Amino acid sequence: MNTPLKILFVGNSYTYCNELPRLLEALAEAADDVPSLATDQITPGGCTLQRHWTETGARAAIARRRHDLVVLQEHSTRPITDPWLTEKFAGLLHKEIKAAGAETVFYLTWAREHLPETQRHLTDTYRRIARACGARVAPVGEAWKRALRARPDLVLHAPDHSHPNRKGSYLAACVFFASLFGRSPAGLPGRLTVVEGGKRRVLLSLRRADAAFLQDTAWRTARALRSGSPARRGPGE
Repeated sequence: MNTPLKILFVGNSYTYCNELPRLLEALAEAADDVPSLATDQITPGGCTLQRHWTETGARAAIARRRHDLVVLQEHSTRPITDPWLTEKFAGLLHKEIKAAGAETVFYLTWAREHLPETQRHLTDTYRRIARACGARVAPVGEAWKRALRARPDLVLHAPDHSHPNRKGSYLAACVFFASLFGRSPAGLPGRLTVVEGGKRRVLLSLRRADAAFLQDTAWRTARALRSGSPARRGPGE
């Protein structure tokens, strides 16, 4: 059994909605050529990186040096309305992550359904911060944009026009898989499960054609926008 790659997700409901960290774990479990994953999360609803710096205990969790990667996800609109605050607190958290011997990955999120033009601002802010930090980006929002352009009939948002539905979260998980491992998620299952209390629970189940389309979109986007090399394996790998 390989040593799991330990990932801490620091974000909000865009991370915990539909159990994104567990979806990513399940994708890795289904692949035979990547390390298994062990994820933790600090994801209060509506939380900003500023609040993570001052209130949530994220800094203490990072300082405990238990993780190989730390994923930072800002509030959905702050990179658009107050990019300087995103830059400030992303930079501060990145320094803590680096001091703890871990690697930072930025979770580039998507535009709200009625404001697709704001994706450019989200992407620009996240990529600018990542370049400044020498960190990588999981370009989820860009994958959403690519998918919706290719298939205007596709729905990735929940009914609130902000959060992801299950297809949106599956696409996000595929982007993380492709970005972290430098490997296509093509061929991985669209039905993902997790074992809890000795019983297997279904996280989501997509039609094979939809899963294949989302996998391909994730890989195309990650290849176009990824920075850095595949994620390192856990200790002893």
